[in-house]
Amino acid sequence: MDQWENKLFLTVIILLAYSWVGYPALLCIVRWVRGVRRSIEKCEPSLSLIIAVHNEESQIAAKLDDCLRFLYPADQMEIIIVSDGSTDGTEDIVKEYAERDARVQLLRAERVGKSCAQNLAVQHARGQILVLTDAGTRTRPDLLQKLMSNFADPKVGLVTGVVYFGHPDKAVLKGQGLYWRYEFFLRQAESDTGILATATGTALAMRRELFQPMEHCYGDDCILPLDVRLRRYRVLQDPEARVYDTMPHTMEGELQSRIRMTARNWTGTLSRPALLNPFRFPLTGLGLISHKLLRWLTPFLLAILFTINTALVLQGRETALWLVQILFYFSALVGWWRARKAQSAGIFGYPFSFCLANAGFFLGMVKVFRNQKLVTF
Repeated sequence: MDQWENKLFLTVIILLAYSWVGYPALLCIVRWVRGVRRSIEKCEPSLSLIIAVHNEESQIAAKLDDCLRFLYPADQMEIIIVSDGSTDGTEDIVKEYAERDARVQLLRAERVGKSCAQNLAVQHARGQILVLTDAGTRTRPDLLQKLMSNFADPKVGLVTGVVYFGHPDKAVLKGQGLYWRYEFFLRQAESDTGILATATGTALAMRRELFQPMEHCYGDDCILPLDVRLRRYRVLQDPEARVYDTMPHTMEGELQSRIRMTARNWTGTLSRPALLNPFRFPLTGLGLISHKLLRWLTPFLLAILFTINTALVLQGRETALWLVQILFYFSALVGWWRARKAQSAGIFGYPFSFCLANAGFFLGMVKVFRNQKLVTF
């Protein structure tokens, strides 16, 4: 039993260390060896900007104003707003804009969910490039120029931007900010090494001929990059293509966001098993396993580590690591308590945010095991 405990204990430590530290270090080494080469060329294909909405009366006007300010040839651009059964004034606002500018179009769907609404919009789209974004996302006028320049390379199939989050004034948000900086660092390293297979749905552009209708239970940010990689086109993250959004402002909002993300992305990734085949896509498969699957299994690995470590402590062994875990979880508890009191959590916000994210991963995986599917909107 002691030998079994030792092996499992060491295996869990190695998996956690590899997932959160080793894999990023490996990416940095590969990127340094290969070097980063970016060629910026002017490229202005026709495009269809698609925004799926449901009851976005408070934000749709600002979004359309943003879109109409894009520095892009007017005759090469159309803006399709697909309303997924909106019951507020969203559609009336879009109609007003459509009357003033022929580029704006309104489509209606009957509460089919975001992915199916986007599928409907693609059926009506005429552009060579599809650009997906959200009503709550704010953009710069040069966003489309930045995204489109990447398509001068015929090997590029999908390009995603980088999200900058606002309102970083609360404990949860500060911890999220650190997490997302880490996340986008990983994505950029994967993009530079040619193995990126994920994207952000707030700024996603892809070649129309590569689009496959999405299943309703998966999100565009998960499934579309996977489909592009299956066709052996590259997925890029352009650090110059910046968009701005807000994070959930509450613990409950952050938790629900993580649950949805984990459940949808886990099932979405496993729905494209060919990408995990080491003989067909060795590097992309390694990236998906290291970046995604191991990340979402972290709460289970942490629970196993703590359980075995506790057993070892009772035998008078590995006390230092056990104390480090106790201190970390106690710090997270302090961060939670201060956040509940609407107080600044300081450094305690980081362990708290990490634990909150892993709670979301855990509950998301529970939904996967129970075969519960999630639909956006």
